[in-house]
Amino acid sequence: MKVVSVKNVSKFYGQKQVLDNVSFDIEEKEIFGLLGSNGAGKSTITSIILGLEKQSSGNVVLFEGQKKNLKKRIALVPQSTAFYKDFSVEKNLRFFASVCGLKSKQIKPRVKFLMSWLSLEPFKDVKAGHLSGGYQRLLNIACSLVHDPELIFFDEPTVGLDPKMRQMFWLKIQDLKAAGKTIIITTHYMDEAEKLCTKLALMKNGKMLVIGKPRELISQYGGIKVMIFNITGGVKKEDIQKIRTVLNQFTVISRDELLFIPFEQEHTFEKVIAVTEWLMKKGYNISSSITKEPNLEDVFLNITGEGMKQQE
Repeated sequence: MKVVSVKNVSKFYGQKQVLDNVSFDIEEKEIFGLLGSNGAGKSTITSIILGLEKQSSGNVVLFEGQKKNLKKRIALVPQSTAFYKDFSVEKNLRFFASVCGLKSKQIKPRVKFLMSWLSLEPFKDVKAGHLSGGYQRLLNIACSLVHDPELIFFDEPTVGLDPKMRQMFWLKIQDLKAAGKTIIITTHYMDEAEKLCTKLALMKNGKMLVIGKPRELISQYGGIKVMIFNITGGVKKEDIQKIRTVLNQFTVISRDELLFIPFEQEHTFEKVIAVTEWLMKKGYNISSSITKEPNLEDVFLNITGEGMKQQE
């Protein structure tokens, strides 16, 4: 089932166009990532899908047009916390469960499940404002999901979290997918998008540039592999020129003690092995070597000409 269908959506604020004929579909149980730097249009299209803003033109259809209990089927987990800091963890969850329309007999088991699933049970009587930043974010998830929605939006879910907590968030998002939820994520973290998302959409200046599975995008747009050698004392200029001639490419680069050899053509790997053996015979000491694989950061850079370092 197509949980979200966006067709030819444009958005203007006065004379300024912020979305330009955007189209994409999100299938049930997908983790769909929206990538883009500042001003790309991620927040605007998300707000339109959620019904918080109206598009200037185009159509957005949720759940193939099923409109019954639509609000109860959707949730937004915001980047900033959205709960009462003077309430305890359990009181917050009970309050939001009541606001979302859960019946009394439904509230207790749902709250208990969420506290257990998100490791909040030891803090159930602690005021939310006294929790650490990571556990406040977990409570944020719990409050947003208290009504057990089918379509969940995560806005920059791991910004500011330490590596251990980031890993925990990733596991929880994967748990939701395993439970049959459909998830939309906006993120600036390329490793996060590659790890979690089943499909990605790359936006720039309000336009949808490419959509696809992470590995497909990397294969198509990620560029070349690069073998990096660490050679004690570096390589002589005349030997670098010989390597360029043998490999028939002038993109072989030496910087201090590092030698960079890109894989730009067929059978280059075999040639690199031959070059390695030649360097050793010439008396060079190769202290280490690694292969840099193309990744989503390369995809973003190659398509847009810019990096993903800024936070929106």
